[in-house]
Amino acid sequence: MRRLISAQCALPRIRAEIEIPGGAPGWLGWLVATDPEGAVVGVAAGGVPVPGEGEVYALAVAAGSRRRGVGTALLAAATDRMRSYGAHDQRVELPAETDPALPFYTRMGFDSLSPTRWSRTV
Repeated sequence: MRRLISAQCALPRIRAEIEIPGGAPGWLGWLVATDPEGAVVGVAAGGVPVPGEGEVYALAVAAGSRRRGVGTALLAAATDRMRSYGAHDQRVELPAETDPALPFYTRMGFDSLSPTRWSRTV
């Protein structure tokens, strides 16, 4: 999660996204999961950059909160949001063929388009 935040949540990047007139095309924003004390335990981001195709841009769960349904809930919420914007397919691109998140995405019904690109019908 720290790597994701440092890459995706840097102030210059957020400022650039905010300053795009009308917002970034297809960007649906961030979803954040917190524990009962309010600490962030997971984040997801996505959009519908191409009509009919949702894209999971980021999904991360803190190490101590994994295998508790946080990632599943975040993906479900992101998927619902994408569907409401017309997505019937959903894609994700992983940083490497052996990414640790691969088993999660395959359990969620994603199939391989390439070694790092995965897709499912929603």
